[in-house]
Amino acid sequence: MAKLNYFILFLIIIFSCSQKKTEERRVEKIFAYGITLTKESSPKEVANLLIKGLDNEDEELLKKLVAVNYEIKELTKIFKEHGKKVKIKKEDVIDLTVSGWLLTYTFFEKGKTRVIEEEIEGDFAYVYASGIKPNGKERTIEIRMVKEEGFWKIQAGLKEY
Repeated sequence: MAKLNYFILFLIIIFSCSQKKTEERRVEKIFAYGITLTKESSPKEVANLLIKGLDNEDEELLKKLVAVNYEIKELTKIFKEHGKKVKIKKEDVIDLTVSGWLLTYTFFEKGKTRVIEEEIEGDFAYVYASGIKPNGKERTIEIRMVKEEGFWKIQAGLKEY
């Protein structure tokens, strides 16, 4: 009987420890540069934090903004269309997405980009920002977003007009 009690106690401890890990992984908010993002934050607010992260080349912040599940689903579809089955790692998708954003943004003057408009269509959103090129010309950047885990997350590729 004592062995059974110890076994039950052991299971309770194991279960409660694994429960804490799951809870720790759930992000309730993202905070940086005086901006706090929650599940109630608008796409415009997310885009403002993206721009701050790009201005400061803050890769750790940018990684938190990637719509990783959406991108994996899209990449899997593309590979499937070509008859390929590939295991895609979340970390690789995140790193490539952030690298792409940073590369695109190198062609804009830091600190001179501002959000001008947002459009929300269900679980998708489009935010438009105006930025200045090194030659002084103003260009528009389209930031595409999708709702993921309750947050607005940013898709790969910043489209420039």
